[in-house]
Amino acid sequence: MQAATSSSPVFSYTERAQRHRDGSVLLSIADNRVCKLNGVGALTWMVLEDNPAGVAIDDLVRELSKQFQVINAEGALRYEVSHEQLRNDTEHFLKKITQLKLLEIKTSADGQDRYYIRSGVSGTTSNRVDAAAAAKHVDVKPPASPLILSKRETLTAFAGLLAFDLLLKFRGFNSVINKVEHWPITEPRTTDLQTCRRVRAMVDRAQMYYPKKAMCLQHTAVLTCLLRRRGVPAEMVLAAQEFPPRGHAWAEVEGQIINDVQSIKNSHRVLRRI
Repeated sequence: MQAATSSSPVFSYTERAQRHRDGSVLLSIADNRVCKLNGVGALTWMVLEDNPAGVAIDDLVRELSKQFQVINAEGALRYEVSHEQLRNDTEHFLKKITQLKLLEIKTSADGQDRYYIRSGVSGTTSNRVDAAAAAKHVDVKPPASPLILSKRETLTAFAGLLAFDLLLKFRGFNSVINKVEHWPITEPRTTDLQTCRRVRAMVDRAQMYYPKKAMCLQHTAVLTCLLRRRGVPAEMVLAAQEFPPRGHAWAEVEGQIINDVQSIKNSHRVLRRI
């Protein structure tokens, strides 16, 4: 039996467990699904993240048991569960999230079923340090006095909201992500703050006339693409609030949020940058 080969965590097992003791959030782009995990589910998901080559259930249970022993020895938290109960609970967890299409199963050369995180699924448990989120920037606030926008600019943003709204309705969440992901950045490139403010004002103004309230996803998708059209290397950021579980999206330029306040990073964890 091959042992799980989890990489060394950025945080200790206890730090990871404390950080996610209330659970974590998963986002499936393909299925437009946000799922909430409890504390043990979050620890189980982290083992899966640490094993991108897949992990068998017995190896997963063994790794969790080892982590529980370390956490119990450090004394900050306590996990009291028998090996049999842990295996039953883990088997039930894997079955459920596989049914939700968050995992896939492949049979390895030695005949074992190994569990993999499906492509397009992200979690707030990721150990990757978000350098951009750690950087300090000022909020890109709308100007005190309204910008004078041309009708063409407002119509362009309005058309963008309509296009992404229809794309989401008829083709799904994944199509919106793919469209933004492949939207090119015009040359020459710039990170001019006034350009960012103007494009944000275009989308905000168009949303005032839009017949329905555009969600943060459509607003951010349009803003990101219009910024790229003007040479700004904007990113669409998909994030989630862990409690209560809720997805969110915003646009960033070099770590600076364009259509929300910087403090949103304190309550949301980045799932994916596009």
